[in-house]
Amino acid sequence: MDYDFTELDKIIPHPVYAWMGWISVLNPSVKTFETLKPFIEEAYTFSKEKYSKRK
Repeated sequence: MDYDFTELDKIIPHPVYAWMGWISVLNPSVKTFETLKPFIEEAYTFSKEKYSKRK
C-alpha cells in the first residue's frame, strides 16, 4: 500500500488488517474522532448481532 502509516490524525487502511476492511488512525483530533463514530457504531452493532446469533 502506498500510505504513510506514521501520519497522525488521518484515517487510513489498517496496515495489517486492511484486507478485512479495518481502518486506523493515529492520535485522532476531536474532529477526526467525530468522523470515526459512525464506523465504531457500525462495528459495535455488527458484533452484537453476530454474538446474538451464537446464543
